[in-house]
Amino acid sequence: MDETRLLLSRLDDLIYKSYCGEFEGFGFLNELEVSIAHKYLDNLRIQHCFYGGYPQAARMYLYLTDDISSFDDVTALKIIAKGDSVLTHRDFLGSLMGLGISRECVGDILLKDGFAVAFVRREISSYVMQNLMSVGRASVKIEHYNGNLNLLSPEFSQVEVLLTSMRIDNFISSVCKCSRQKANDLISSDNVFVNYSCVSRPSKSVDTGDTISIRGFGKFKIGEILRTTKSGRLVLSVAEYK
Repeated sequence: MDETRLLLSRLDDLIYKSYCGEFEGFGFLNELEVSIAHKYLDNLRIQHCFYGGYPQAARMYLYLTDDISSFDDVTALKIIAKGDSVLTHRDFLGSLMGLGISRECVGDILLKDGFAVAFVRREISSYVMQNLMSVGRASVKIEHYNGNLNLLSPEFSQVEVLLTSMRIDNFISSVCKCSRQKANDLISSDNVFVNYSCVSRPSKSVDTGDTISIRGFGKFKIGEILRTTKSGRLVLSVAEYK
């Protein structure tokens, strides 16, 4: 059974449980899974919502309700690295996976100055706090994150991108520094998302304010058009998420 069919089967199980009065969610779903689940449930006209712990979450829990106030499946952990090691998202994720945790138990990991905020399933939060001793070569301490989750957002750096047009394949080619064919391959293999919906057409137009996620390359948000070159190319301000 391929991944899409398996996901749809799990959705059917969740729908059945909800009809039987069992209200629960499952996740964390990645952006492709969120897109598939949203379309499937929309077609069935089943009420649902997604929640990843903070407003701009990419990996999210799915609930068959529009009210998540009574659910507490997502816990935010603050992982503080000791020393001056420069740690990456991959370092934190790899260390969590090294504890034997499945990927769907870990949501977004936000890198901050001197620490990271990791969203995990509530039932494994104590296990992580007791067993995660290091990330990369750095020792860490872990505590619950007590800041305002609604104010959290990913860190990013501003870059300028030169485009011949606002097509998604052109955007990918520019930000990933790859050929147009490689960009089309990424699209056809369901690795590109615009505003968290999977893209299937290389000719799709993107616009200022759009969020583009490219598996294996990162996440970007299109800012304003800074200027137009003499040859008619567009220079965009783009936020590249860390």
